[in-house]
Amino acid sequence: MANHFLVSIIQVLIFSSANFIIIIPTATSAKTEKLTHLHFYYHNNIAGPRATAVPINPKIQPVDLRDPASLFGRLTIADDPLTSGPSLENSTVVGSAQGMYGSASQTEMSFAMVFNFALTQGKYKGSSFCLLGRNPIFTNPRELAIVGGTGAFRFSRGYAMLKTYYMDMQTGANTIVEYDVYIRHY
Repeated sequence: MANHFLVSIIQVLIFSSANFIIIIPTATSAKTEKLTHLHFYYHNNIAGPRATAVPINPKIQPVDLRDPASLFGRLTIADDPLTSGPSLENSTVVGSAQGMYGSASQTEMSFAMVFNFALTQGKYKGSSFCLLGRNPIFTNPRELAIVGGTGAFRFSRGYAMLKTYYMDMQTGANTIVEYDVYIRHY
């Protein structure tokens, strides 16, 4: 509430320097900020007939999960399901993660991630939020930023805590990541 008052005072000061005062009400000035916690599982599958992610510049040499340099520069586009539980077959699909990730380190397995998380079930159906950040996939837990959203998450900010639930260490083709997301919004 104090932040909205401060923003309004700054707006008045800016416009009053022209010898007239214009008060611009902000869309959020009458609303209370909320903190929402979301919990779900992200399923990324880069192989087979049910692939949900596709490398758009696959490397010619084979990928070795023990050697980050073998994956460096690979960019993958994804439309990955989000579920209420870790099992894709026995859980409710609550949304999808649509975006891209690229291998951005030559010394550790780390991705630069740019995703929109579109929710399709529950109270926030039709809303989305944007996730951006560095994802060192072998670090548990790891934190990425929430930098905006749509619908109920307009003007949102926050963070997501990620933990790898399962990863196929032979091929890296199938990964399940547990997400705990904390979003401040109006």
